[in-house]
Amino acid sequence: MQADDNWHGLVAVGTELVRASQARRLHVVLSDKLARYACVSWRPELRNAQEDLAMAALNFDDVHGAGASADWHFGFSTARPGQSRLSIAIPKTLFAQLQDNLGLARCQVASIQTAFSATLQAHRKVLGSSGWLMNLEDGRLTLGCWTKHVWNWVYSVHADIHSPEDLLQRVRQEIMLAATRSEAASLLQIFVHAPALEHLPFGTLSGVQFIVLKTPPGEPGVRHAFALLGARA
Repeated sequence: MQADDNWHGLVAVGTELVRASQARRLHVVLSDKLARYACVSWRPELRNAQEDLAMAALNFDDVHGAGASADWHFGFSTARPGQSRLSIAIPKTLFAQLQDNLGLARCQVASIQTAFSATLQAHRKVLGSSGWLMNLEDGRLTLGCWTKHVWNWVYSVHADIHSPEDLLQRVRQEIMLAATRSEAASLLQIFVHAPALEHLPFGTLSGVQFIVLKTPPGEPGVRHAFALLGARA
């Protein structure tokens, strides 16, 4: 991640767009390029949200190095007691600057989400009890798996995917890595949110049922958010 000062130009552009639109209430969607994800198991000994956040920070430090979590703002997906959740982290300085600068533009920040979490929320009614969710934006693929409504794993990686054929090849690789048997009796459901590809014919793969999640027509701002905030690796 680059120096904190580099966020100022990024947020300034966003603030000017908000001023030009004269929006008074805004839902911010950040590219997955700016986020870090983890799957956090249920810990019954954790008594409150503060202890949950402390555990997420410890897990983050285990992966990214001691003290790395100090620069990140953490949140969780919703889940029932006893179920694992997604831990979502975005740069703390970016989080603060978005709130402060958009406030100066007289715009209320109603929510700050990531691309993956926004897709989950927008399509939660059609997601099955088990499956995979693939969220594709320019140069970035975020993939999560759940079984019986419980998250098993999640990760986000750089990916050069420019066609449905590229995506099918990536799915084959992911199935092999996950040791998922495509010839199993029940189909593996993979929900795909790929706005750049959703207008193209999608291929087939034995043992897999692809469900393409279309971008709601009333939410064009999601694509603009990708372009504005997804320009950094």
